Amino acid sequence: MSDLNDFELPYDLADQMAEQELVEIHIGDVNLPTGQIIASDPFFAAEQRPFARTVEPDKYPVHIYMAEIDKLHNRIAYAKIKFRPEAPTKWVLALTDDMTQEELDDLGEDEFYGFPVESGLASFLDAETNEQFAKKIEKLQEANPDGNFYDDVLAAEFLEYSGKNNFSRELGDWNDHKVNEDSDNNVLMFAAGWGDGYYPAYWGLNDDGDAVELVIDFLLDEFEDTEGDDEDEDTEE
Repeated sequence: MSDLNDFELPYDLADQMAEQELVEIHIGDVNLPTGQIIASDPFFAAEQRPFARTVEPDKYPVHIYMAEIDKLHNRIAYAKIKFRPEAPTKWVLALTDDMTQEELDDLGEDEFYGFPVESGLASFLDAETNEQFAKKIEKLQEANPDGNFYDDVLAAEFLEYSGKNNFSRELGDWNDHKVNEDSDNNVLMFAAGWGDGYYPAYWGLNDDGDAVELVIDFLLDEFEDTEGDDEDEDTEE
């Protein structure tokens, strides 16, 4: 396929988000010097390809959407980069630039391509930032083979950045990590819904096909439905 952007898999994300009571929180602006966006577990971003669709290089606001699980418990249901002020008129599955025609043809109904989370965290970052971030982690590991980047660097940042927010857990559920002091490049990190899993991202487009926003869906509803099915099966037994 010559252009992955011509292959659109529609999705009705707007109605899905409208059905839930969500709290929007602006967690920072992500710098996109190349306009090539990666959505990934931050600790596995080095292996993740950017999306085929690109945006104009700039800084863009990032929002998360909190869902109340109970009075003392909230989870991040969605994470969004906003590129334009208007609301999107349609949604399509975000595809990475290495996707093949064969892979797209093999996608079944209600299936999607996304990215894996294994550390409980997800993130937005630019392709240029991704290279710098990978080198930063590698440098720390070389200096201290027994070290842990989250424990040694990120834990204090998460605690300081969001730990006192009423919608966050005490350890902090989101963070704006600066790759180095000489650059505006950053990694916007956030807890991934219920944790580890495989999550899709969707482009919200206007009638002209321009990118309005990019949203990660952490599939909270699917998890709750599965949990309910398991409980029903246990009852039947």
